[in-house]
Amino acid sequence: MLASSDVVTITLNPALDDSFSVPRLIPGNKMRCSSPRIDPGGGGINVARVLHVLGIPTLAVLPMAGHIGRALSELLEIERLPFAGVEVPGETRLSHHVTELETGLEYRFVLPGTALSRTDLDRCLQVVRREGRHAAYVVLSGSLPPGVSADVVPRVRCLSDALGARLVVDASGGALAQAHGAYLIKPSVRELAEHLGRDLDTIAEQVAGARQLLGATGANVVVLSRGHLGVALVTPTGTQLLPAVAGDLVSGVGAGDALVAGIIAGLTHGWDLARAARLGLACSAAMIATAGTSMFSRDDLTAFTDVLPDQIVGGRPARLDAV
Repeated sequence: MLASSDVVTITLNPALDDSFSVPRLIPGNKMRCSSPRIDPGGGGINVARVLHVLGIPTLAVLPMAGHIGRALSELLEIERLPFAGVEVPGETRLSHHVTELETGLEYRFVLPGTALSRTDLDRCLQVVRREGRHAAYVVLSGSLPPGVSADVVPRVRCLSDALGARLVVDASGGALAQAHGAYLIKPSVRELAEHLGRDLDTIAEQVAGARQLLGATGANVVVLSRGHLGVALVTPTGTQLLPAVAGDLVSGVGAGDALVAGIIAGLTHGWDLARAARLGLACSAAMIATAGTSMFSRDDLTAFTDVLPDQIVGGRPARLDAV
């Protein structure tokens, strides 16, 4: 039995992220690369890593496969992030993030991951059930591996309901369509447009699309990520637009995960949604200012928010009935 956690994150398709740069991408040429950064990756893991920085007791649940899975677990141990790894057959995936120095463009090469059987999925969810008895939030974040269908989302929702925890879903495709009864859903504009099957070019179209998702799923909150424009907070009672926090762009990898983590951190301390979202936007800006999926520190965060890290840490989570 692990120490009790306020938040349990589920990453069904974890990755080992490597990030490096090349002067220029040239087909067929041997390109000399910079020394790589290697970090833990996958949506729920990134959320957990940011929550860990913010001092929120968090447990990351993930399947681990092969040599890469063992390397991933070693990195999590180095970061002292509490995690529960379920050993499964195969090999944990790699993700490559390459920056072309000549243009400043970033390229992401994302591998599919190892297949997860129904039995191994059940083992992962059993860990959540066992270790999440004191959790205020369960977070399902990231892509689904081969062998796992979108019906895992209602399974996790039933599990979080049984635990008395709020479910946060940050997913795309079929998983987004299955997020019925989630407390909070965080799609990007692109993910929402793909889900609805139409362009969302204007703010009015984006808000209307987020409200359609809210109605279809019965969620309490849709946090629509609008990239460099910030977020739209859509609830049954209204909509609020918050601008992004300005900062230097080094890498966009993990920015959405940091947004989710900051929002959850604020909500666990009883903050209202807008205040929590501002912390999320600050965390996102701090994440964007780091290379690849390397993690910012509490001191780094002070450049993006007037809420100091020691003001975030402490206290027990609030189980609020309304936003």
